[in-house]
Amino acid sequence: MINRALLAGRDIASRIKNNPDYGWSIATSYGQIGLNIFVQILLVPLYLHHLGKVEFGVLMIMLGAVNYLGLGIGWASSGAQRIMGEFSAQNENENLERTYTLSKIIFVVYAVLTGAIALSLMWALQDKVFPDNPDLALATIRMVGVGVVYVVVLYDFNVDRLVLISIGKQAWANSLSILSLAVFALVIFPVLSRGGGLVSVMVALLAGVIIARGISFILVRKQGLHLRWPGLEGRAVLKRLLGPMGLGYGLYGALLLTLLQADTLILGALGGPLLVADFILIWKIADIGMQALWRLPESLIPYLIQMDARGEHDRMQSIYASAQKGMIFVAALAALGFSLFGHDVVVMWVGAEHAPNMPWAYALAGGALFWLTIARLPSVYAFSQVRLKPLIKVTALESIGKVIFVFALFPTLGLYAPLVAINILHILGIAYLYQRLYLKSMI
Repeated sequence: MINRALLAGRDIASRIKNNPDYGWSIATSYGQIGLNIFVQILLVPLYLHHLGKVEFGVLMIMLGAVNYLGLGIGWASSGAQRIMGEFSAQNENENLERTYTLSKIIFVVYAVLTGAIALSLMWALQDKVFPDNPDLALATIRMVGVGVVYVVVLYDFNVDRLVLISIGKQAWANSLSILSLAVFALVIFPVLSRGGGLVSVMVALLAGVIIARGISFILVRKQGLHLRWPGLEGRAVLKRLLGPMGLGYGLYGALLLTLLQADTLILGALGGPLLVADFILIWKIADIGMQALWRLPESLIPYLIQMDARGEHDRMQSIYASAQKGMIFVAALAALGFSLFGHDVVVMWVGAEHAPNMPWAYALAGGALFWLTIARLPSVYAFSQVRLKPLIKVTALESIGKVIFVFALFPTLGLYAPLVAINILHILGIAYLYQRLYLKSMI
């Protein structure tokens, strides 16, 4: 097993050497996740110290809700990336610009509408959500208000990232995310330390994305791309986005988001912000590790799209054979390490007074880390080749099954419920179904 993993690693290294763009994409992708890990390691203790566990829980629920806004735009995000990748591979720059502009319109309008609805709901429900804490209610409303502006700018910026990725400049897109995160870190530490409260987190996030958006404007135009009114030609693109492909991508994105983000919202509704805080402290390090391991296959997506458009399927099979061996090996190491030493890591991270002393929770989190990691590469292949029907079936079975298990198990297991659910589902066959996705994508 180890020898095969080493051979896989050598093969991947050779491919990176022969494709510097992919090498830079991997380097900047891991630079982004590395900076994110560093910032999170420093930020969570700071949140707990300056906000307390209740406000920390509220913040985590808010950030989870921001992520959940992607449910309604996934069809446009993934579909636009696929279409712009095709136009880039075929050197159809005018159609690329029309798709870029159409995506901007869709994203920004969606962000404005959903942001306005979220703020209105928070304002109307403040007395019910925080009946005994008007100060926290006011702070949350202010945070949501700034958050709406943040989401609008973020969605506009995300379209620039998508077009850069589509034309093979993934390293630039990753670098922009690194810049946004770095600015956020530079702003949040002094502001929060001076009593900025919940709203300061959103202000810092907004500052980072505004600066990154300014740079992305320059980089996109440096590539000769400009806004071009979609016109009649844009209808064909919109038809694809609203057709089976776009809706398939949207449904898959919604299911994946539910799989990864529903825990925080469900636990918040059933157990309150304190329970959410404990769950985040247990799962956060494992989640960061999983996201780090996901970066290798996810960095392949724009290249797989272009290879698929050119019919280079033998090359795609060769890459898969090498990469999946390595993914299984490193996933097993990471899962075993977190299962054994997760509590010690969290104690070093936030201190013994904040680290939940629940050994089985860390073991279960390690198992979830393993299963979710080895499922990612076959999912990426099916996603890149628009083999969405089997991908959606497996992800739906996993996501819906997990939500059902969490609600059923919560009265007995509490915050263990999401971790138990993901392990049970994969052992019962979800893991096997994900591995079959690759075979279906190559048919």
